[in-house]
Amino acid sequence: MTAALRYEITRLRTLRSTWWLTFGVLFVGVGFTAIASLVIRLNLHTDELNGQQLSGDMAKFYVDAAMTQFSIVDPMFYLVAFVAAIVGVLAWGHEYRHGMIRATLTAVPQRWAVFSAKYVVVGAWVVVLVVTSCLLSLLVASIFFMGIDVSYEAEDILVTILRHVLYSVLVTWLAMSLTVLVRHQTFALVMLFLWPMGIETLVKAFAVMVSAFSGNKVYEHATRFLPFNAGGRIMQTFGALPGGTFGLQHPSQMFGDPLSLLGGTIVFGGFSALITAGAFAAFVTRDA
Repeated sequence: MTAALRYEITRLRTLRSTWWLTFGVLFVGVGFTAIASLVIRLNLHTDELNGQQLSGDMAKFYVDAAMTQFSIVDPMFYLVAFVAAIVGVLAWGHEYRHGMIRATLTAVPQRWAVFSAKYVVVGAWVVVLVVTSCLLSLLVASIFFMGIDVSYEAEDILVTILRHVLYSVLVTWLAMSLTVLVRHQTFALVMLFLWPMGIETLVKAFAVMVSAFSGNKVYEHATRFLPFNAGGRIMQTFGALPGGTFGLQHPSQMFGDPLSLLGGTIVFGGFSALITAGAFAAFVTRDA
């Protein structure tokens, strides 16, 4: 296992695509935060900002949104996670596309070790990327909004970062497993974005129409169990409230509507684990 970890670390850090994607993740996260902060600052009068004190839910929304590019709002996407997941797709995709998987298995014959090492190393890389993106984004937003007194607990910042780390790692491992199953880099890259942003969006729209025509909301409510829709609940804490208002959501039930953090983790994490198990079985049994 040690040899597999060393091999994978060397492979990951010596690929130019890894560094391009690393800086791409930071550019997406920090750049979006900077643009959003600048637009908000330019469209508000100085006296509306300076001297204000934000606390409670307002402070939580301000800080969390700044760190995570508004992905805390249902149904926003956390684009940083999907850009970071490309590292995972290429971790397997390069091997199959260029026939290097045979060389890898020659250097490290234990297939379980190769498989595990890729997930551990890429997962750790994604953790560092997401944490760095969150902290830099928060720093940039703080610079743009100097003069605002924000009362916010450091523990809450840590929880928000951990939620996004968990989501990003699960998305990355899911994308890696899909790449192993299909052994086609381009297909995996397309599905990484098409599935959550296209297919699930269409399914939800169709379910809403069916519910509207039938007068039965069960179809619309069932879409909360779609993998990426459920996965979003890992990090989404703000959204629509009863009465048509917007604010911090407090799901009362694990699998209620919306799902709780634990409910979303079970659904999306279970789906990712299922695909990963299938990928592992395929990798250790079929020809390279």
